[in-house]
Amino acid sequence: MRISMKALSLATVLVAALTTLAGCGSTTPTTCTGWEKLLPSAVNGRKAIQALGEKQCDVSIPKLEEIFPESRYKEDILLAIKQINKPAASANLLNMALRDSEAAVQAAAVVEYFVSQNVEGFDKKVFRPAILEILSTNKALDARMNALKALGSIDADNLSQDEDICIKLLLEDPNLQKIDVNAEAARMLGRMKSEKAIPALIKGVFIRDQRGRQPYSPVRMALSAIGRPAVEPIIGVLTKDTTNYKTLIEEMNALASKMGVFDWQIYDGPELVQILGDLRDPRAAMALAKDLGSPLTPPVGVDDRVITNWQNSQQNRITMSMLGLWNIGTPEIIPVLVSTILNPDNDVKQRLDTASSMSLIPDYVGIQPLLKIYKESKMGTFRAPLVKVISLGVDWDNYAAFKKVLAGEKADIVLERFKGEGEEAMAFKATVRVLEECQKNDVDCLIKMLDEPSQITGQKAAILMGNLKDPAARETALKALLAKYPTIHARDGIDFRRFVLLSIWRLSDKNTIPEIEKLLAADKADSLAAYWVEEVQAFLNALPFK
Repeated sequence: MRISMKALSLATVLVAALTTLAGCGSTTPTTCTGWEKLLPSAVNGRKAIQALGEKQCDVSIPKLEEIFPESRYKEDILLAIKQINKPAASANLLNMALRDSEAAVQAAAVVEYFVSQNVEGFDKKVFRPAILEILSTNKALDARMNALKALGSIDADNLSQDEDICIKLLLEDPNLQKIDVNAEAARMLGRMKSEKAIPALIKGVFIRDQRGRQPYSPVRMALSAIGRPAVEPIIGVLTKDTTNYKTLIEEMNALASKMGVFDWQIYDGPELVQILGDLRDPRAAMALAKDLGSPLTPPVGVDDRVITNWQNSQQNRITMSMLGLWNIGTPEIIPVLVSTILNPDNDVKQRLDTASSMSLIPDYVGIQPLLKIYKESKMGTFRAPLVKVISLGVDWDNYAAFKKVLAGEKADIVLERFKGEGEEAMAFKATVRVLEECQKNDVDCLIKMLDEPSQITGQKAAILMGNLKDPAARETALKALLAKYPTIHARDGIDFRRFVLLSIWRLSDKNTIPEIEKLLAADKADSLAAYWVEEVQAFLNALPFK
C-alpha cells in the first residue's frame, strides 16, 4: 500500500498539533500558572479550564471567577470548581452561577455536592440566599431539584425554617417544576414532621403531572412520619366533614378539578385509606370499619372508559381498610363489621375482607360472631372461603366451638374444599395441627411451627404468637418473629410477612425500634423487597406513638 507524501505531510502536522498547543510555540504547560495564561485563548481556553480542574488548581479559582460571566464554557468552569473541591474559595463564583439562568442547574448540583460533604469550618449558609431565590421564583425551574436538596443539607440542623417554602413547592404545578420537586418537598416536610403541612400533604396525595406520575410514596411516608396529628384531618376528608374541615375539602375539590382527578378517587380511593391505616391510631378504627361497608355502586361520572379503574380502586380500598384494621381493630367496631358481612348486596370479596378484619381483632373477640355468621349462612360459595378466614383467627379458647360448628357441616362445596388441597383446606388443617400439637402459651412449640415447610402453618403460629399474654412468652416470641421476618421471601411470602409483622407490632414497644431499623435496612438492601421498605418504614414511624 502506497502512502503519498502529501498524506504524510498532513499526518505530521496533526501529530505536531497534539504535542504542541496551537497558537503558541511552547509545549503543554505543567503548572497551574501556565494553564491560567491560556484561559483567554480562543483555541485552548476550554482545555485550560479542564486542566485547572484536573490538576485541582485552587490558586486559579479567582481567575475562573473573573472569566465566568463572559465565558462560553460555564459548564466546564463549574465542573472544574467541583474537581478543585474548595467550597469556601468557590462560594462567590457559585453564587454568581446560581443566579445565571444558563448555569443555574449545574451550579445547584455543585452546591448540593459541596454542602452534603459537611466540610469542617465551611459555612454552608453562604449559598442560602441564592438557593432560596431559585426556589421562590420561576427563573430557573430546572434547577429546583438540586437547589432543594442543597437547601435540605444547608439547613439540616434547623430544617423547620424551610417549612413554608417546602409547602409551596409541594403544591406547585408539577408540569412546570417537574414532579421530582414535589416529591422532594414532601420528603423534607416528613423529615421535619411538619404538622402545619398536613393539609398540603393530604392534597399532595392527588397531585399528578401530565404523564400521570404522582409523589404518592414520599407524601405517604411524610404523613406517616408526622403521625397522629394527621388522623383527624384524613378522617375529615374521607367522611366529607364540612363542619370541621370545610376549607380543606373545598381545596381538595379545586385540586381535583385542576388535576383531572375524579371526586371518587379522593373520597373513595385507596390512598388516604392506606395512609390512615399506616398511622395505627385506634381513633381511625371506626372510620376504616365504615369504609369497608361503603356501597360498591359506581357514582355519577364513572362511565365505561374508566369503570375498570374504578373497580380496581374499590378493591384496593377495601384491602387497605382490612389491613389497617388488623393493626387497630377494636371490639366497638364489631357490629359495623357484622352488618357489612350480612349485607347480601355487598361484594363477596368485600364481605370476606371484612370478615378477615374481624377475625384478627386482638383477643379473638371477633371469632364467636364469625362462627355464628358461618353457621347461619346459606351461601356455600361464601361459606367455603370463610373457613380460611376463621381458621387463621381462631385460638385455643374458641377451638371447641370451631370444631363443633364445622362438624355439623353438610354443604357439599365446603366439605369438598375441606378434603382438597386448596387454601381453605390448608388453613383448616394448619389450624387443627397447631392448636392440637401446641399447648396454650407454649411459645417453643409455636416457634417450631413457624419454621414448618408449609407457610400457612407458619402464618397460623405467627398470629397466635402475637396474642400471647405471658410477658416472658411474649419476649421470646418477639425475638423469634424478628429473626423470622428477613428469611421470608419478599415476593413469595407476602401473606406470611404480613402476619409476622402484625404480631411483631402487637408485641413491640419503643425499645424494639433498633430491631425494626435492622429489618428496614435489610429490606432496603434487597432488590425484591421494595414494597416492604415503605411498609416497615410506616411501622417504624408509628412505633413511638404506641
